[in-house]
Amino acid sequence: MKNQLIIVLILLLDIPNIQANPWIQKADFGGVGRHRATGISIANKGYMGLGHVNGTGVDINYKDWWQYDPASDSWTQKANFPVLNHGAVAFSTSDRGYVGGGSALNGEFYEYNPITNVWAQIANCPLSVGDVQVFSVANKGYVYFGNQLAEYSPLTNTWAIKANSPTYFGSWSTSFSTNSSGFVKSGTTFYEYKPALDQWIVRTSFPGLTSNGGAGFTMNNKGYMTCGYVGSLSLVTNEVWEFNPGNNQWNLICLFPGTSRRFPVAFSINNKGYFGTGTNGINMNDFWAFDFDPLGQVENDLSKLNINVFPNPSADQINFDFSNVEQEIIMNSKIQLFSSDGRKIKEEAIQNTLHTINRDNLTNGIYFYAILYKNKSVQFGKITFN
Repeated sequence: MKNQLIIVLILLLDIPNIQANPWIQKADFGGVGRHRATGISIANKGYMGLGHVNGTGVDINYKDWWQYDPASDSWTQKANFPVLNHGAVAFSTSDRGYVGGGSALNGEFYEYNPITNVWAQIANCPLSVGDVQVFSVANKGYVYFGNQLAEYSPLTNTWAIKANSPTYFGSWSTSFSTNSSGFVKSGTTFYEYKPALDQWIVRTSFPGLTSNGGAGFTMNNKGYMTCGYVGSLSLVTNEVWEFNPGNNQWNLICLFPGTSRRFPVAFSINNKGYFGTGTNGINMNDFWAFDFDPLGQVENDLSKLNINVFPNPSADQINFDFSNVEQEIIMNSKIQLFSSDGRKIKEEAIQNTLHTINRDNLTNGIYFYAILYKNKSVQFGKITFN
């Protein structure tokens, strides 16, 4: 798949009423382009920094720390982190940030106070962590290494070892947290950790391109993951996936419209996602907001419409089964098919409960489809012809 894919649902000339692009490019990150940086949000501000560049064979590490203000779409440099570092892990509580581990530290962690703009060392973590995305739940931080998990309590400045996970999470895993749980993905493996029960639960495997080195964030108690590498560092993806803990389902939302990359940073502020930096061989400092409101879409989404897409993959044709959909919806819907680089290939009105997309002269590969009801996106997904 190409490194740059265009968001295929935003074709304003063809479809003037379609839902707006959920990704909005914002002011570039205040520092230079980099990857394996670190980011968190505290209250209504975002914070990002550290990381490195190493494309020339010389490893250049950073310790600068920047604050992002969504209200003014601006960056302000803050007090440097105590040491040059990349691959550090970070979590936050309602009023503090915590950064540690990585290339320059073992169990050492530091607390950041955004009011005083001061870093202060805290108790050492019992795990030597790095190159993973940790999470926080109910004002406690959780870091993991392999299958081990440690919980940090800011009230007592202490760490406690918690239940081992059922599997080993490798480097460059992706995580996010909801109000009551943390979620960790490594490859296709996906688990939920419930702090109240000190229990790990296996969840539906990640259905996207098998990738690590992506970014995760949370909005409206749902998790979102995007970008990362696939198999080798040179192949990167731009799929954007949503996980709904309520029904244990993944949904492919869209494609990230910027440059595909690995090792970016993401965090959330007021139910919006923010995403930036990373590399595809070129280190980036662009910065984006993800403003996705599923309630603003037609409420008959995939789970409610129960549209069956089969066989997928297929050698010659793929069917879309609308047998459980009201006739009024069918008669006001259409399907669009796009190539992997965002070109619209087909657009067909849906008139029957079984609609077939024929392969015709399409080559082997992955394609994306959009189902629109009254020119509003209700389902986005991918199909494969082989």
